[in-house]
Amino acid sequence: MKGITFIEKGKAAFVEEPEPVCKPDTVLLKTLYSGLSNGTERSFLMSLHYGWEAPYPKRIGYQHVSEVVECGGQITKFAVGDVVFTATFPGHVPYHVAKESDLIIKLPDGFDRTAAAQLGVACVPWHDAMRGDVRPTDSVLVVGAGLIGQFAAQACRAMGARVTVAGHHDDRLKLAAELGADVTVNTKEPGAMDRLQELAPFSVVMETTGADVLGWIIGEPGKPTPCMVGWRSRVVMIGGQREVHYSYLRAGGNQVALLHTGHFKQIDLEQVVRLVQKGTIRIQPLIRDVVPAAEAPRIYNILAKEPSKLLGVVFDWT
Repeated sequence: MKGITFIEKGKAAFVEEPEPVCKPDTVLLKTLYSGLSNGTERSFLMSLHYGWEAPYPKRIGYQHVSEVVECGGQITKFAVGDVVFTATFPGHVPYHVAKESDLIIKLPDGFDRTAAAQLGVACVPWHDAMRGDVRPTDSVLVVGAGLIGQFAAQACRAMGARVTVAGHHDDRLKLAAELGADVTVNTKEPGAMDRLQELAPFSVVMETTGADVLGWIIGEPGKPTPCMVGWRSRVVMIGGQREVHYSYLRAGGNQVALLHTGHFKQIDLEQVVRLVQKGTIRIQPLIRDVVPAAEAPRIYNILAKEPSKLLGVVFDWT
C-alpha cells in the first residue's frame, strides 16, 4: 500500500509500505476518510514547534473514519462491517490497525462520515475547555479562528459561557458568529485591541494560535499594552509552541492560571459524538475541502506555503 509521508521540509508524497496485519487483539481497518489536522500536521511538515525534532521522512495523522474488515480473536466490541472513528497516529494510510483500548468509537447510524473525519480536531478543544473548567458564568476569549479556535468557541458555548472570538480573517470570523460566537473581533482592524479591552477582563482565554500573544493577553508591566485577563483568570494553552514568554509580575498580580493541555480522552470522544448528533457542536460547516486522497501532495503544498487558505480538509479514500 502507499501512505502519505513528509519526505522533506514542506513536501509530501506517497511512499510504498507494507500493509498492516491483523493480530489477535486488533481490528484491521480500511480507511474511508481521513481528516487533516492543520496545525499539528504543518508543525511536522515544516519542522515547527513540537514537530521540529523528528527527522525526515516523517508523518502524522490521527483522524480516520474506517470500515472494520477483519477482527482478531480477542475482539469483542467490534464486528466486520462496522464503521469507526479512530484517533491513533498511523498517518494518512489506506489500511491501519487499532486495539479496543485505543481511542476508537463505532459511529452511530447516519453520522456524517466526512464530518466524522474531523472529530479529533473537535475533541481537542472540548478536552481543553474541560481543562479550563469553563462554566456558564464565564466570559471566554478565544484567540484564533482556525479549526481549533472554531471548535473551542463551540465547546465553550455548549458549556454556557459567553464567547468572544478574536482573529484576522473576516470569513472565519463570520463563520464563528454563525456557529454561535457572541462577539467577533478582527485584530487587524483599527481599534481592535481597544474593543477587546472594553470587553475584558475575560475569566477564561483559550489561546489556539501558537503565536507570541501572551504579552497582550496577560499584559506587560511598564508598557501601554492591553490586558485581557482579570483576577484568577485561566489561560488555556492549546496552540503548539516550543516555548512561551509572559510577564510573571502581571500574571502573578492577577493570580492567573496558565493551563497546559494535551490529547483528548475516550470520554471526550464519546461526549463530542453525542453533541454532534444533537447539533450542539457542528462540524460540517467548517469543512471546506473534501478531496481524493491522491490530491494530498497538492494540499500539503498549500499547507506549507499558504496555510490560511485551508480550513477543514478531508481526504476521501473511497
